[in-house]
Amino acid sequence: MSILKAKPNTYNVPLFGEGSLKRRTIFVSILSIICAIYAINSDYNLATGTGNLSMVLFLAANVYMPAKRIRLKYTFREDVQPYFNKLLVYHIWLNTASFFVACVHCYITLWSNNWLMLALFLMGWLTFGGFLMWIKYQPGKFKKGMYLLHTQQIVFFIMIFAMLKGHYVI
Repeated sequence: MSILKAKPNTYNVPLFGEGSLKRRTIFVSILSIICAIYAINSDYNLATGTGNLSMVLFLAANVYMPAKRIRLKYTFREDVQPYFNKLLVYHIWLNTASFFVACVHCYITLWSNNWLMLALFLMGWLTFGGFLMWIKYQPGKFKKGMYLLHTQQIVFFIMIFAMLKGHYVI
């Protein structure tokens, strides 16, 4: 007789991580200190340093997407879901941190344009939409619509286009 294990899914992944509160607090504190040091020292001023930090956090957060596509295309061992659950939590929090650092970057730079405002708005929309997807008591239609709006690649590509156009063309 075999013992059936419950398959972990993304509905029961703790958003605030696993382990003791002390361990999570230490991890977030060390990560915040490293990010602050990076933002201050990565370029000649804090404005471009925060932009660089936002980009690094954004890239680290979105490693989840190609990894998920690769996982869906190829067959792997069955026990990789816990790793993807942890990667999903990193995706959520690093994108949130990237958005907040982008807001700081936008605030401390003395110039802005409509393309960059559009990029920041879309980045905020995707971040906020991701958190709305996480809420478990939503009506089914709303959750399905939010999933479709959050996962549409066209919004992501428009955001990247607006970011590049705002930084390098204008």
